[in-house]
Amino acid sequence: MTLLEKTKYYYTEKNMNCAEAIILASNDIYDLGLNEDCAKLVMGFGGGLGCGKLCGSLAACISVLGVLYGKRPDIRDICAKFTAKFNEDLKVGSIDCTPIAAKYKTAEKRCEDAVLLAAGSFEEFLKTIN
Repeated sequence: MTLLEKTKYYYTEKNMNCAEAIILASNDIYDLGLNEDCAKLVMGFGGGLGCGKLCGSLAACISVLGVLYGKRPDIRDICAKFTAKFNEDLKVGSIDCTPIAAKYKTAEKRCEDAVLLAAGSFEEFLKTIN
């Protein structure tokens, strides 16, 4: 199973928010050693920190980068590069929830399309880190 598929499972089947879905899917796929309660650490990122700011999907991806690469001296550069890729791939011109939701959110699917774009972008990005 891919990160994209796992993220969709948590977001649609388990009704998690964007950040929770990404963190739990990443835990499953990349064996981060987190327990399900760790999703609570990022649940407040959903809805752009609850106020439409930083996208919760991006915040969760950055959190995963910290777990995977936090001891590397170039961790900030890695995070900056992913943030730029996220921004480019979502094609909104912002990393904030409000404009992302304006483009992608629907009543039926919530922000599923944006969350899955983020997961796919993250999965691609991780393949480029050496």
